[in-house]
Amino acid sequence: MDLSMVLSLLVIVGVFTVGLGKPRKVKRAIGLYPVCPRGCTSCSTINGCITCRPRYFLFLYRSGMRQTGLCLHTCPHGYYGVRSPDFNKCSRCKVENCEQCYSRSFCTRCKAPFLLYKGQCVSSCPADQPYVANRTRECQYADAADVVVRMPTVDCQVGPWSAWSPCMRNGASCGYKWGDQSRSRQVWQKPSPLGRPCPELVSQTRCLLQPRFCPVVGPDGLVIDNHSELAAQIKRERRRRKRERRRKKRRKARKRERKENRSRLGQIVVHDPPAEPLES
Repeated sequence: MDLSMVLSLLVIVGVFTVGLGKPRKVKRAIGLYPVCPRGCTSCSTINGCITCRPRYFLFLYRSGMRQTGLCLHTCPHGYYGVRSPDFNKCSRCKVENCEQCYSRSFCTRCKAPFLLYKGQCVSSCPADQPYVANRTRECQYADAADVVVRMPTVDCQVGPWSAWSPCMRNGASCGYKWGDQSRSRQVWQKPSPLGRPCPELVSQTRCLLQPRFCPVVGPDGLVIDNHSELAAQIKRERRRRKRERRRKKRRKARKRERKENRSRLGQIVVHDPPAEPLES
């Protein structure tokens, strides 16, 4: 078989194959984590994330004719998370004008200016639930809303401060340099649940004790001023007595020490050295 016959057979086989109209298979590269974006365990260059890690949700969004997958911790607005043993995914809320939903047909927050009523978004609340919550924009029952809306707001009212208490420390007004003193005030009007709470009712501060030293009692039993000459003499006399008591203790200690030393010396026995023999 020459070369021309081989080429002819190849051309015939190619034309027969094309004529059958079999679809051509396009290979798509599928990668593995960590080459894929964060949270993906497998992905492709065309469709993005294909599978996610256990705690992530697979969110599919369409851009033109292409559908791309993302792995997210939480689903975006208008979607809710569905967990299953195989994988977790984000599903679209089926409630109109819903911003956040708990399930397919139960909304938890509506888009403004719509109001939330029994998991649905309505333009106005029904007659039995005419009140609207401030944060969730949810219709409330009249009996439950009366407590919050109709109750008047009453702030706390307190009276004036009392005079400062005497400066004391440990129950004494002398003997220390610094002490403490306090003052208080009474509540005139208690606040309502939504009213302003009461401020501090007791105030305490540090103070300097006057006088610092306690009064001195003289020989006649009268209280003597600390700054008088007699008080100074009594203080000097007390210090002299303390010094005298310390001297007596030291003298007794020295006397006892000398006595112990003499007793130790008396117990020591002095032995004479042996006599040397006389030379003949």
